[in-house]
Amino acid sequence: MLISDGWATPFQKLTAETPVVARLFSQNLFERFNAREGARLFPLDRTLKKVYRQLVDDAVFHGGMVGVEQNEQLTKRLRLRFKGAGNTSLPFMTWTAGQREFTPLLLGLYHLVPARKKRKDDNIDWVVVEEPEMGLHPQAVTVFMLLVLDLLWRGYRVVLSTHSPIVITAIWALQRLATNHASYQLVCDAFSVPTQYRTSLRPVAEAALTKSYATYVLAYAGDHQVTATDISSLDPGADDDAVSGWGGLAGFSSRFAESVRRGVNNAPVGEVS
Repeated sequence: MLISDGWATPFQKLTAETPVVARLFSQNLFERFNAREGARLFPLDRTLKKVYRQLVDDAVFHGGMVGVEQNEQLTKRLRLRFKGAGNTSLPFMTWTAGQREFTPLLLGLYHLVPARKKRKDDNIDWVVVEEPEMGLHPQAVTVFMLLVLDLLWRGYRVVLSTHSPIVITAIWALQRLATNHASYQLVCDAFSVPTQYRTSLRPVAEAALTKSYATYVLAYAGDHQVTATDISSLDPGADDDAVSGWGGLAGFSSRFAESVRRGVNNAPVGEVS
């Protein structure tokens, strides 16, 4: 929303109705776009590990370069350029929904990864991301969750709100792997980390197995109040439906599967396909 036309709005030009955190983020993007470094925003050397750049490119940008370009009217805007396709340069609103959604996530991540040799920004402890799965392919959601593990390794505390079973599945898997004292290699397997990058990612994967994860389902109580239920165990065999169904996110696929099972069982002999 803040860069819908391919350019960020400075803090003072956003109305008071815009949350301050959004105004500050927009200002951060505005300054980055105006800086000399804005000419190339992805891929960037020495900003993210090479494995992250490769996985993000494979899942989201597919060989494209994200940067700020100036048109004939001397107006600067975000563009996605593909050198191998006739040097095609695409304006922001022609990108896929996933590319438009992932770019602010990526730029926010840049803000959290200091250029100097420090793990984290000393002035930031909490990172809050609302529905990171919006518009993203499951592969891109998985890459984002791997980037979340990097934030945890750096010492940030991360809060995610989500409607995605993939996000919850990743948390469930990490908890189960930790309980069973699994190796970092299995974490890399879960997040499809290429073999040649696993050694460099070992500290992040090992740290992920030592972290604590809490999961809550938020629900309307009927009186305009919201209740929070702790479902952190994510136990599929729990008696509590909120826990076993992961707050309802796992129930949809199971109901579809149950309908198919009943349909197959009830089909006349010889007509099952």
